[in-house]
Amino acid sequence: MHQEESTIQNFRARVYPLKIYSGSNALAALPNELQGRRISRALIVCGRSVHERTNLTQRIESLASGRIVGVFAGISEGAPAECVEAAAAMARETGADALIAVGAGSVIKGVRVVAMLLGEKRTLLDMATVHRDGKPPTSQRLFAPKMPIFNVLTSPTSAQNRGGSAVRYTGSAHHLEFFDPKTRPQAVFWDSEALATAPLSLARSTSFEIYWWSLMCMGALTTANPLVKGSRLQAWHLARTAYPRLSTHTDAADLIDLCAAGLLQNRDEEDGGRPWSCQLLARAAYACAVAVFNHYEGVTQSRGYAAFAPAMIRGLGASVPDVTLALGEALGLKLSGADLNLADLVARQVERDFQTLGWRPDLHDCGIPVVDAAKILELGLRNFNANHDRQLDHHRDAMLASIARTISPH
Repeated sequence: MHQEESTIQNFRARVYPLKIYSGSNALAALPNELQGRRISRALIVCGRSVHERTNLTQRIESLASGRIVGVFAGISEGAPAECVEAAAAMARETGADALIAVGAGSVIKGVRVVAMLLGEKRTLLDMATVHRDGKPPTSQRLFAPKMPIFNVLTSPTSAQNRGGSAVRYTGSAHHLEFFDPKTRPQAVFWDSEALATAPLSLARSTSFEIYWWSLMCMGALTTANPLVKGSRLQAWHLARTAYPRLSTHTDAADLIDLCAAGLLQNRDEEDGGRPWSCQLLARAAYACAVAVFNHYEGVTQSRGYAAFAPAMIRGLGASVPDVTLALGEALGLKLSGADLNLADLVARQVERDFQTLGWRPDLHDCGIPVVDAAKILELGLRNFNANHDRQLDHHRDAMLASIARTISPH
């Protein structure tokens, strides 16, 4: 590897209590978790397909032996604000004393916001991160206690134990962002049977987010402290090995390895790594992918990642040659930082890698008007994780050109 040594020794790390139950029949530990916290009225929150097309919610109700007060099966992709508010209303009506999230990213991040609504007794807009033009965004402080959360994964996701969340919103912002470390789960379940319930297409989509982030973080090893570097190296090893095997079928071992990679990405954040803004190319691609995901129906966040990573490498890579070189080396390229066409060489390698994995590295077929490039840029610049310090603002022109090339078929 090009980046052999960590150079950061001054850092802060935080370790949050969390239990992980993994493997065959891991959900058998749920009753003891509920009983140990004297929970008697837990509300299951999931999507419609999980409730109607699998026996997973019924299995949880059976295991919990009367400690389930109901099932809210209305969280859809992106966790729209109206779904989250409806789940909170049901939790109030039923007197729920805990939340069991059953699903992948949208459900799990949505449940955190449900807990915020219940605890704070404020509106979503009152709790959301505040964005002001030209100034760093301000994350609202949420002090009220939050009810316990338990996450049952149906697909690998890095959303599994974070404190931050975002929901789709029909107003001008198009998504609202929240942060409250008190919404981190008490326990996470990587149950083999639960993971087997997700269709291959869903497993591939959510797992690609983990693969993508693992690759992006390989561009920022020398700026990582020793704890973060270990998480990034192992997450990339797990994702690079397991994800390609999801091309034709799902296997419990691969899915659990990808769950572990997602957890390591969250530990990266807790150990001071800021993986969501670890380097410029990741920031720019992430911000644009989230903007497109929240603004255009039918474009998944993973699709946006696959499209915008090579675009931003090609457009911005020359300004961060060490990062660009490290990304190429992670994918097996033998390069030199002195190569004049380094950014294009690495962008092409990333495109080949993504195509081999079944992902198209552009959005030319999505029908997004090229005139929307400016709108996508402005929405991207409002992303707290990617642009909390307004650093992306300095690269507006290059990002705008990269967005236009990514969405335009001409």
